[in-house]
Formats: sequence, structure tokens, C-alpha cells
Amino acid sequence: MSLSLYYFLEISAIFTILGWTLYLAYRIGQLNNTAIATMQIGGFISSFLVLRYDWHFIPALVVALIACLVFVIIPALALGRAPSFTMVIASIALIFIAKTFFKNVPWFGGTSGLFGLPKIGYLLPLTYAFLIIIGVGIYIFDHSRLGRAASIAFMDRDIAGTMGINFYLFSVVMQLVVGLMGGIAGVFYAFTLRTISADYFGIGILLTITTFVFVGGYTTMWGTLIFAPILWGLPTLLPNSMLVYRNIIYGLLLMFVMIYKTEGIIDKRLIRNLGKKLSFIRIKK
Repeated sequence: MSLSLYYFLEISAIFTILGWTLYLAYRIGQLNNTAIATMQIGGFISSFLVLRYDWHFIPALVVALIACLVFVIIPALALGRAPSFTMVIASIALIFIAKTFFKNVPWFGGTSGLFGLPKIGYLLPLTYAFLIIIGVGIYIFDHSRLGRAASIAFMDRDIAGTMGINFYLFSVVMQLVVGLMGGIAGVFYAFTLRTISADYFGIGILLTITTFVFVGGYTTMWGTLIFAPILWGLPTLLPNSMLVYRNIIYGLLLMFVMIYKTEGIIDKRLIRNLGKKLSFIRIKK
């Protein structure tokens, strides 16, 4: 496998997982960007353990994910009832808190970050194993009673409360899941690039993930799954002189879709229509 194809497959899977964090949080009407913060925590802690203490990759992954859950639990308890706007601001603040911490602690390489991570031979199949497990979990959730409860909470929290749905508990659990998924993405991101720096995590990556979700379609998991590889891969075909305008392209595309197709390119109606057509074809055969 060529190196360029390897990076494309890895980064596409990682960004899909990150996009699903935003999708899951928005299922209950909260725009939660905490995954970018835990992405840093997962990446830095796993890298530190492997480089400084010669840990194997799997134990480092487990400890990094535990650290992500510890980091998320207190904000999750505090923001369980937060409206969407408050959640956006608070979760962005967590990104910059984590970023400032890792840039100023010498253990984690300071402003330079950590370099020289070992190559993990089974990283690509492990990444896609996590992608499939997470994807199946989200699919089951979406088609379960919990998924229907999330849809009600998205429409109106008060109505959800009258139906016995505990929004606070729902939100706390969702934030923990989002934080854990962000940590998984962070570990794989660091060992894909074999380096990690706090400068990797900021408004740029946040805009990228937001574009994948809202252009692809925030009402279904398939929008992110399909458009993360497309929107990540297409700019790589541009001349090198154009790559610096990637975020401008993402921003313009996001604005266009939000104005003219607010639910994104792939929405629930499109999925239902495709399902009916496939059913008709099977019956006809």
C-alpha cells in the first residue's frame, strides 16, 4: 500500500469518528466540541507513555482513554442542562484549556510537541475495527428507543421531560461517549502522523469536522460517513499552492449548504427514499 493511500484511509476514518461525535451530541440538540479537547489528551498521553516509558501501544491507548473520561466528567456534570449556545462556548473553552496546558508543560514537548513515535503495524486495521464498532453502535442507537428519545429531546426538552426522558442524564452520558470517541481519534491521529503538537488542534480542525457533519447531513450518521472521506480527499487533488485555502473552501461550502440546504446533502428523507427504491428493486426481482 502506498503511503498516500495509507494516510488517506487513516485520516478519513479518524475524521469520520470525530464527525460522529458532533453528530451524536447534536442528536439531543447540544453542539459539543469536547472531542477536540479529548483528542489532544488521548494523543499526548498515549504518545508520552510510549516515548518516555516504552509502553506498548494498547496499554497506552487504554490509559489515555481513562484520562479522557476523567477530564470530561466534571464539565459533563456541570453542562448537562446547558442550552446549545452555552455548550458551544464551554466546549471550545475546553479545547483551548487543553491546548494551553500541553503547550506549556515540558513533559509533553512544550510548543514543539512530541516526535518520533514508533510505527504501529496493525494501526490501520485497528482503526477500522473501532470505526465499525462505533458505527454499528450509532446505528443501533439511532434505531432504538433511546434514538427516538433523542429525537424528542432535540425538538423540545420540556416535552421530553413530560414523557419521562431524563435529559440531564442523557446529556451527561452523551458527553462521556463523545469524550471517549475523541480520545480514540486522538490516539490514532498521533500514531498515524507519528508526531503530535498542540498546534494541530484549534479552530482549523473544528471547522473541518463541522463541515463534514453539516455539509454531509447532521440528521443521519451516513452524511459524515460518506462526506468525511470526500471532503478530506478532494482538496488533496488541488495544486499545493491551493491547499492553503482549504479552510476557506470549507467555510464557503458550509455557508452555502446552511443557506440553501439546511439539513445537509444527505438527510433522512433521502435515506428513506433510497430504502424504498432498494426494497422495490428486491420485490421486483
